[in-house]
Amino acid sequence: MKIILDANIFISAFFWKGNPQRVIDRVTDGLDDLFMSMEILEEITEVINRPKFNVDKKEIENYISGIKKITKFINPSEQINASRDIKDNKYLECAVMANADYIISGDIHLLELKKHNEIIILKAKEYLDIVECLNNI
Repeated sequence: MKIILDANIFISAFFWKGNPQRVIDRVTDGLDDLFMSMEILEEITEVINRPKFNVDKKEIENYISGIKKITKFINPSEQINASRDIKDNKYLECAVMANADYIISGDIHLLELKKHNEIIILKAKEYLDIVECLNNI
């Protein structure tokens, strides 16, 4: 599957593992293709560096480096204004450019869309349930 992950999936995986980490593990295992723009990577970097998280800079550097290794970077050319939160449109733009199957998110503004074009927007657990179901067919 071609997937887009929003920043909160990466942040959740970093701090709490769980389903967000399982989704990232699928990419690492070669089961899914992860696409991202530099704008998305910048958001992940900005969020994880927030003082409230108090994360060691070297640990952040290693995490971002790991993300870069498993990601296919693209430069979206189409501007989309479908989300109530304009900061979330970058995920839709990236997904359209990548011809993605899914956007995996924990963000209410993206999730409320449910779908953009033919791209399904859902939570990590929902995605894992779908791919598990497909594997059992």
